[in-house]
Amino acid sequence: MPDDALPVLEVGAAVAAPRRAAIEAEQVVRTPVGDPLPELIGVSAVMTAVRQTIERAARAPFSVLIEGESGVGKELVARAIHRLSVRGGRPFRDLNCAALPDELVESELFGHARGAFTGAVVERCGLFEEADGGTLFLDELPDLSARAQAKLLRVIQQREVRRLGETRSRSVDVRLIAATNRSMQEVVAERRFRPDLLYRLDVIRICVPPLRDRPEDIELLARRFWKEAASLVGTRATLSRCTLGALARHTWPGNIRELQNVISALAVAAPPRGTVRATLLQSDIAGREPGGRSFVEARREFERHLVEITLARTGGSRTQAAARLGLSRQGLLKLMVRLGLGSAGSRRGLTVAGRTRKRSHQGVDA
Repeated sequence: MPDDALPVLEVGAAVAAPRRAAIEAEQVVRTPVGDPLPELIGVSAVMTAVRQTIERAARAPFSVLIEGESGVGKELVARAIHRLSVRGGRPFRDLNCAALPDELVESELFGHARGAFTGAVVERCGLFEEADGGTLFLDELPDLSARAQAKLLRVIQQREVRRLGETRSRSVDVRLIAATNRSMQEVVAERRFRPDLLYRLDVIRICVPPLRDRPEDIELLARRFWKEAASLVGTRATLSRCTLGALARHTWPGNIRELQNVISALAVAAPPRGTVRATLLQSDIAGREPGGRSFVEARREFERHLVEITLARTGGSRTQAAARLGLSRQGLLKLMVRLGLGSAGSRRGLTVAGRTRKRSHQGVDA
């Protein structure tokens, strides 16, 4: 390589770098054409395995149990299975088993006749009838009451449902997908869930990994969420590499839902254009040292300690302290104000008082 080639290459790389970064960002956010699961973002090995399992489960007619922590996207997995299955054109219904009291869960699932209980002024079909030919998703499965578990087992066995307050049964054809954020084996061992019902629901099991186990997917998710949030608030700013790095290092106990909420808050605080710095992130996400301090906080503490020591060594003389620190006296005063070391007047008073006391002691000793 000629001696003068390297500077030319460095200049060319500097010019091309922003354009290349913009192209990469667009490619990351853009959904590949023909992707069967565009809603499930991820290139990690664990996420690739989950996507493959979803496609296989969609082709099978059996019940599915989805395991995973809160916020990992279990409902997205359930909807993807339904959409890719032969039932994709039929209804998809869902029920959060923990969101309703026991007496209402049965009514939601199986329906009720008029006058079946107080407040049942009209008859109503349940989710099983509404999802006939399609899919019923039961979220938070361990919170299903014992009575509802017994009735659900009967529906699965006989493929028919009986509304509350009626004696007539209606045939239903529904595929069940259930989700849990706890180990169902432990729930069964605690005698809070029927093992015979679990055997019928746990035919195909899909374990959705937490976000901390797939850090290579965080940037992809962050860019997708940022694109959506930025369009809603009207900002043209972009996430800096430091910000993306801080997001990738966080453990995300709330998983994807927490990441999406953080990105939404970041979009609100972002400038109209430019780059979004990591300083706009919450302190626990921006990244801390092992002692629990962020870089900004550690630098501020170091500067404060250095100024205090220098002032002490110079007997409170700001002129001498500024010279030792390589600052002008005015620059030192501004730094002290920024570090919260008191106003110029209060500091000068302390210095004069200190010198006065020192002289008085010297006079006594003499």
